[in-house]
Amino acid sequence: MELTLIILHLIFSVVLIAVVLLQQGKQAGLSGAVAGGSETFFGKNKGRTVDALLKKLTAVAAILFIVTSISLAYVATRPEEAPVVEETQVTETAEDANEVPAE
Repeated sequence: MELTLIILHLIFSVVLIAVVLLQQGKQAGLSGAVAGGSETFFGKNKGRTVDALLKKLTAVAAILFIVTSISLAYVATRPEEAPVVEETQVTETAEDANEVPAE
């Protein structure tokens, strides 16, 4: 169970990183102002669909990452079950331990 959660957590973290890196940044500065006008004229709608899809994927990956994080925290803090020890084992008494073997 814990190993499965760890593997899922790693997969979701890599997907989240990849999706965030694939998104285009907000264009700032003078070059963004000049290029921004041409984007509204030539094919801004095509980019909007990809950007919208990447935003949705980012939200889904972030939610799954948080869910696996909380699940891993719960599993890590859960008390472990104690192993069952049978009572049929013979224990050494204090008198037996103090006896000196005859030579």
